[in-house]
Amino acid sequence: MAATADAQRTPLTSFETIALMLRDLPDVASDWDALSVDERLAWSLDWGNEMSKLGDLGSKAATGRLSMSDHERYHHLVTTLAEALPIIDRLGLRRPSVLVQA
Repeated sequence: MAATADAQRTPLTSFETIALMLRDLPDVASDWDALSVDERLAWSLDWGNEMSKLGDLGSKAATGRLSMSDHERYHHLVTTLAEALPIIDRLGLRRPSVLVQA
């Protein structure tokens, strides 16, 4: 039996899903006022979920439980998030919890 392409896909990691949300943030911010209340709420909830994942990664980074490559990925996310804080605040999105600097 041949496996389908969807069945062969691996789940996205927390690093990837957080990075995707960050990549979309400027576009979402530019459209924010045109979004319905429901769309804003859905995006805010998704954002909150990603910030929870980031908190878990931060705990692992602080206790040395990330591989060297994951630590570098975490550092990149922290840097990108720090640059995005003005947008995050303007939209009233959940700020990331304490970010562990790499």
